[in-house]
Amino acid sequence: MTENRKADAADGTVTGLNDNVEFMGKLLHIQTEKIGFPKPHIVTQVFCNGRILASNKSEISPPLNGSPVRTVQDLMQEQHLRTLRELSDKQKRILESHKTAEIK
Repeated sequence: MTENRKADAADGTVTGLNDNVEFMGKLLHIQTEKIGFPKPHIVTQVFCNGRILASNKSEISPPLNGSPVRTVQDLMQEQHLRTLRELSDKQKRILESHKTAEIK
């Protein structure tokens, strides 16, 4: 897995996360970025050969009274890592089902 971070030139905050992972023999690119217009949100997309295979979008909501403040970077990292885990879990399930089918 390779990881790149895209930083905003103005203040150095991370505005994007990128990883390349192998999935079932194919190279996938996972990209997460903060988009601020018209409503701030975080988008994670999974690409293969330049085509979008999956996309996940979540709005960035202001913190509620009494709730802990989570930074946009934390939210981005969480969504990005969740996508990586989901891909890994899916690949494991597929491989396990193939092993089970071979045994029968």
